[in-house]
Amino acid sequence: MPGPRKLPLVAICGRPNVGKSTLFNRISGRQSAIVHSDEGITRDRAYDEAEWQGRAFRIVDTGGIVESPTDPVTHQMQVQVRAALNEADVIVFVVDGRQEITRTDEEVRDALFKYSKPILLAVNKLDNPSLEMNRFDFFSLGLGEPYPISSTHGAGVADLLDALVTCLPEHAQGPAEEPERHVTKVAVIGKPNVGKSSFVNAVLAEDRVIVDSEPGTTRDALDVEMHWQGKEYLLIDTAGMRRKAGIKKQVERFSVSRSLRAVRRADVCLVLIDATEGLTEQDKRIASYVTKNGRAMVLVWTKWDLVDEPDKRFKEIASEIDLKAPFLKYVPCVTISNTTHKRLFTTFEYLDRVAAQASKRVTTGQLNQFMEEIRGYDAHATHKGRQAKVLYATQVSVKPTVFVLFVNQKKLFHFSYLRFIENKLRERYGFEGVPIQIELREGKPRP
Repeated sequence: MPGPRKLPLVAICGRPNVGKSTLFNRISGRQSAIVHSDEGITRDRAYDEAEWQGRAFRIVDTGGIVESPTDPVTHQMQVQVRAALNEADVIVFVVDGRQEITRTDEEVRDALFKYSKPILLAVNKLDNPSLEMNRFDFFSLGLGEPYPISSTHGAGVADLLDALVTCLPEHAQGPAEEPERHVTKVAVIGKPNVGKSSFVNAVLAEDRVIVDSEPGTTRDALDVEMHWQGKEYLLIDTAGMRRKAGIKKQVERFSVSRSLRAVRRADVCLVLIDATEGLTEQDKRIASYVTKNGRAMVLVWTKWDLVDEPDKRFKEIASEIDLKAPFLKYVPCVTISNTTHKRLFTTFEYLDRVAAQASKRVTTGQLNQFMEEIRGYDAHATHKGRQAKVLYATQVSVKPTVFVLFVNQKKLFHFSYLRFIENKLRERYGFEGVPIQIELREGKPRP
């Protein structure tokens, strides 16, 4: 359930390919939205925060407005645009300054008048002084002063923002000092068509992101705030992650890159897997990427409503993990249905538990006492008659969880002995769903 919006919202809208996402990135100061020359790249609403002249606000990027949607995805895009305009406090209407006013521009203007909200007209792609003269043509839209800008180069954007902040509601004065909030960042990842966007929509109880049977409907990583049982989450809905060989379009490369970045900035990753297909090689690659980046995870088996014999299938899943991906044995599993909402919010109980484990620290005293207890316990601690010795141990970080072992000789520590140490750490301290990284350093630590 989305929480209350604290900052005023500015919606950026216009027909396709006029530079809305480029302007969005320029104002936010980050490459938050995918920018490409193809039309229709932006589909869902993308939000970010910005500040200008000491006034904080949120911005939302929207898909291109078209006259008559001809397919379900484009129709849903228009629904998303209207939702953004409905919740906005100020609207920035972007037009292409290198083209004449189109019929769609006029229809968008007529539609915007109905919202009775402040509207700023941004005439984009005016990259040099001679092109700036084109802005006068747009007075005919009847929206007041047209602001000549270049989203790509930043020209004129400051003047647009100066005008924008004067339109913001009074409560936007200055970035208010609020108590620090604890927000758990959750990346929802997986192959195409496993139900990532459906999951986000189901837990929010609204059509927040576009869902379609066509693979690759989600193109960007979308941040969605959510509150549940007094806790705050940032759900990051991501594009489906295909094998490299299956990626044929440049846009999809951008999408997968954003998905991988979402993993790196998450506290917990929900790895969604189709229960009707089972654990595939691509599922293993995705989980392996999460492990290498030291991020906590929960395996979420979707489409459970389509499984005929649930008890039998759950046992098969456990066997699949043991056989195909033993490195995931420490990761909890939950089975859900986005359609029936079965165990949907049980997922949050799991991710809360795993998030707590990801923040766990073992004191140096406890850790060294633990290493003393297991010393010599395993046969692999001896190599060619020489004893592998841990001289000192310490946990150096969380997210990722990294332990550094100062040892007599690295080569004496066979990988099976390191795995033994990891298993013993899990037996003693838990770390459910959390990858453990062990680094070896020779000699004693410096005082």
